[in-house]
Amino acid sequence: MNKKVFAFALAGSAALLLAGCATKKSTDKNAPTGPISATVTLTETQAAYWASAKGGKGTITFRGQTYDFSIYGIGAGGTGLQKISATGEVYNLYSLADFPGTYTGLRTGLTLIRGKMRAKLKNEHDVVLYLTGKTTGVASSTGADKFVVKMKDPLPPANPNPAFGTQPDLSQQPG
Repeated sequence: MNKKVFAFALAGSAALLLAGCATKKSTDKNAPTGPISATVTLTETQAAYWASAKGGKGTITFRGQTYDFSIYGIGAGGTGLQKISATGEVYNLYSLADFPGTYTGLRTGLTLIRGKMRAKLKNEHDVVLYLTGKTTGVASSTGADKFVVKMKDPLPPANPNPAFGTQPDLSQQPG
């Protein structure tokens, strides 16, 4: 009898978790609002047994240019092994120099061969990543994340006024 109750509870929990992951952004009360600053794609491998370790790579498209980055980190919660392929939106990014950093936040997901995930993360510059993706493997990944984003190549020089190009150097003007 106890095995049936446990199996029913496990199946019910899995169904609720999958339903939560399937929620569209438009109905997700935790989804960020405001203009989208950039978009990202990433692939990541995550192993967990109540704590998790992860590593991967991705690209960010910002102001028409695409840049490569790597990620690595730790988390709390979840068990199993999964590969994540995600896309996402970046908010509050005004300079590419603010994208690298340490992101923290919450994630939900369940993978039974194939599954879905969703995460909202924020770094020390208030840049917000909102990720949705597909997973393969066997894992329950509901928990908290902390990971570091590092750019693969040096960042281009900052443009102080991207709407109008660089500002003239007035210190060299006669007058």
